[in-house]
Amino acid sequence: MKCPLCESVSRGPLDPSFLADLPETLAILSDNQGPRGWCILVLKSHAEHLAELDPDRQLRIFRDVAAVASAIRAVFPTSGKGGGPPRINYECLGNLVPHIHWHIIPRHADDPDPTKPVWGWPEAQLKGSMSDAERAALIGRLREHL
Repeated sequence: MKCPLCESVSRGPLDPSFLADLPETLAILSDNQGPRGWCILVLKSHAEHLAELDPDRQLRIFRDVAAVASAIRAVFPTSGKGGGPPRINYECLGNLVPHIHWHIIPRHADDPDPTKPVWGWPEAQLKGSMSDAERAALIGRLREHL
């Protein structure tokens, strides 16, 4: 069985959701845009467990994660609670796709339930209603900050 995230890495900049080729990961805009700015970082080489990587590589991955979170906060400087940047949820899962990847999920002031993870949202709410033009514009703004 082919790994879908390895396939995503192989598409690289040809993927319409491509954001950036970072030192250890490929950054893409998630299909889910209920929380506007949701990004996914995919490790460039196939590995299933973060703990199996050497500490220096883990540190480089965390730098990639922090860079994308910083870009999200720069693009949405006033969308968080109290008018500041959004809170960010960081999730390295692998339950469905066993390939190291991070979900970097902004939590905006208009979040329907900021105390609960987004995984319980109905599918339509997770997906959001962003048009193709809005996605392209968001990708451009995120790239400016990466």
